[in-house]
Amino acid sequence: MPKDKENCDKINKILLEFIKNLIFNVLSIACIITFINNDSHIKSQTLKILIKYINDKCKVKKGGMAVMPSEFYGINSGRYDAANFTPDMLYVDPSGSLIRPQIGGGGKKPNDSKVNKYIIEEINQILKYYKLKVSSSIKEELLKIININIDCMFKQLKMKVKNSVLTKDHIKELIKQNKNLDIFK
Repeated sequence: MPKDKENCDKINKILLEFIKNLIFNVLSIACIITFINNDSHIKSQTLKILIKYINDKCKVKKGGMAVMPSEFYGINSGRYDAANFTPDMLYVDPSGSLIRPQIGGGGKKPNDSKVNKYIIEEINQILKYYKLKVSSSIKEELLKIININIDCMFKQLKMKVKNSVLTKDHIKELIKQNKNLDIFK
């Protein structure tokens, strides 16, 4: 991030503007699909079409080949030997009302609750404008789609900037390359 306050404020303003555009674009596409289907509710089928439409920009490039266990190639790794006994991790404990214990890891919330609240408010305003109804589960899915695209934008910015200082030009260049961030036309 740039060190001077003025440049940071400009960059934050640009990022906020294009995040608003992203929210508007995602919802507008969902609304257009809903209108084409002569419906007044955004449904899960609409979200599937929406995801197919917008997912082409944020594909993670992975290199290398698929890794299979050595048994696949006919080599014994010892993983499945009787001597390699491990206790049952997913035991059932009826007396303790435990069906499946938590293994660990787990996920984290993708964004701050303030950010999610802001995005939900924007979603509600846009849906009100289009006079469409949506269930709370579909609204959560829309929130996830938007958060994924925001995360994608920041990943692309990190790759573009690497060791240099983030500037307005970096952001504007990324937005020109990404149809989801520019204003919907």
